[in-house]
Amino acid sequence: MLGTVTAFLAILMVLALRNVAKAALMPVYAVRDIHRGRYVRGLVLLSCSALAAWSIWAMTHTGRTKPAPVAAVMYTG
Repeated sequence: MLGTVTAFLAILMVLALRNVAKAALMPVYAVRDIHRGRYVRGLVLLSCSALAAWSIWAMTHTGRTKPAPVAAVMYTG
């Protein structure tokens, strides 16, 4: 039973890593397509990769968080 669960999780991890690698290589594919004359496909891939990079940056670089009130910080109850 444990071996089956481990194998299933290993397969899921391989699929996830494969998708991450595809996403990381998307700008390379876009430039290759533009170079080969497939302008629409290349520009779509390039815009998708730019949107993905922007969304990841926006999620990781949130604004400043409000400081907690002093009473909440000092409470040791």
